[in-house]
Amino acid sequence: MPKKTLIALGAGFAVILVAIVGLVIAAPTIGDSFSARVVGSSLPNDDVVEFETNAAGETYGSAGVRGTVPDLLAAKADDGRLGFVRVSELELALNVATSTKKTREVEVYESDGITVVGALTVDETMTSPRDGLN
Repeated sequence: MPKKTLIALGAGFAVILVAIVGLVIAAPTIGDSFSARVVGSSLPNDDVVEFETNAAGETYGSAGVRGTVPDLLAAKADDGRLGFVRVSELELALNVATSTKKTREVEVYESDGITVVGALTVDETMTSPRDGLN
């Protein structure tokens, strides 16, 4: 192989190697900035988490990252269907189950808080959605 071809190949290899090393070093930073935009992991400074609201004015969704809990909390019924449990009903069932050592059931609703899609069995080993929140 001619000397000029070997030098060109070596230079090309060096450029590719530098680009790969640069991407490896920059990848965590690029990923963090991308996920923050896509997932919405950063909240406004006032720490307010907004939930969807149904026609009855009840909020629904998953527990918020800042310790907020909606009126209807996302849950999986015993039969595997996804829906929402009313937090007030869940906390009452947890209190009764804890004091009586017997299981209780709470209804699992669609987001309207009216249509029942299943039931969730509650026992004394479960924790309240507000546990550990101040």
